[in-house]
Amino acid sequence: MSTILHFASWELGIAFFLLMMLSGWAGVYTQSLISSTGSHESKENTRIADASIALFALLLAFSFSGAADRYENRKGFRLDEAIAIGDFAATASMLSGSEREQIQQELVGYVKERLAFGSATIDSPEMQAITARSRESQQRIQNVLRQIITEKKSTTLHTPLMNGFNGITMTHDKALYGSQNQISDTIIILLVLFGLVSAFVAGRFGSGANHSTSFIQAMAPVTLYIALVTAVFFVVMDLEQPHRGVMRSSKAPLIDLLNALEQPAEQAPTKIKP
Repeated sequence: MSTILHFASWELGIAFFLLMMLSGWAGVYTQSLISSTGSHESKENTRIADASIALFALLLAFSFSGAADRYENRKGFRLDEAIAIGDFAATASMLSGSEREQIQQELVGYVKERLAFGSATIDSPEMQAITARSRESQQRIQNVLRQIITEKKSTTLHTPLMNGFNGITMTHDKALYGSQNQISDTIIILLVLFGLVSAFVAGRFGSGANHSTSFIQAMAPVTLYIALVTAVFFVVMDLEQPHRGVMRSSKAPLIDLLNALEQPAEQAPTKIKP
């Protein structure tokens, strides 16, 4: 997991904006000093500036694409988990006796823990406790299944029950490790460094600052550029924080599943659809 992403996306966005503004101001100030001496820039210098901005844009685009893909994968993991639990609940509802009620009660508590999983931050002690309780619930369900298989009850359901239980554990791990799959700190540092260089270049070569231009006029286009870049940077950081950011995966599948599981047995649906 990323260490930098322990900070909220809005905090990272503000810090990035301030650093970019400082770098842009340095570029504008440098250009004004050079203009006051009457020097002229060569075409080679402007080409290097254009190349550095283009390289930063490429890095930012790849980072955004990767963050968006990981965000969509997390949404898919959440939906897959709800479907897997619903399928297992539908199979377990075919059991007779106390085992059916035991599994249903465990599933109700398990789904509540999965809902809490989406609200806790990945690096918090609460997340560790939620994960531990979820695995304990899985163990209790497994013990019930072991008793059913050992006592040879409902033998035709043994294979479907084990397949459904394996689906629950697999989708649980996918959701857990998918949430921990974040952009690396190295890429974030590169984004910041390239952003500072691009802001300096924008102020140095794109502001048009000279002895007859006011500082506000020179900084206006640079500030607009920095604001747009910061907006993209903020979205990238927010997409990488599934349990902390503004854009979070929907809990609707698990909420609908919980409502279905809490219904009386004769009213409960036999299958949870996505």
